[in-house]
Amino acid sequence: MTTIEDPFLSVGLNSARKTLELGQLVAKTLTGGSILALTGELGSGKTQFTRGIGIGLGIPEEHITSPTFTLIQEYPAAIPLIHTDLYRLETQADIQSLGLQEYFQAPYIVIIEWADRMPEGLPPDHLRLHFTHGDHQEIRQVTIQGNGLQSRESVNRLTTLFAENPAHGFPLLSR
Repeated sequence: MTTIEDPFLSVGLNSARKTLELGQLVAKTLTGGSILALTGELGSGKTQFTRGIGIGLGIPEEHITSPTFTLIQEYPAAIPLIHTDLYRLETQADIQSLGLQEYFQAPYIVIIEWADRMPEGLPPDHLRLHFTHGDHQEIRQVTIQGNGLQSRESVNRLTTLFAENPAHGFPLLSR
């Protein structure tokens, strides 16, 4: 159950470009130690969103690729970005062997695609983002929920950014 302690936003996205832009905006709310748990269907925008985060952190877009086969990508930046994709991992032992927990602290920002595959391994404070397909090929919806103090602050900062600049053009579906 979502309570006042666990704020969330639901945002509509009408293009891959908007997914990228949302990632850039979310990057402005993150600090070292931020953990983002991305879930959703295949092709729903998780990697595109991650590219946006990377761009927002100053990483060139062409350097950001899906770590489906490499499992963990580390991108140097003022705040280093760790990007992992658990899609191909089948057991909790496989996931544990990655050693992701070593990155669950400052200075890193960690993005975990297919985070629903490690329900026991996520730290209590993490930002949960669930991506779904809309009615048309380019339409997406993302629900962003803060779990823990640092992540709740990120959601609150994002809400403020939306309010201060409605020209971003992201329809807030709920809050």
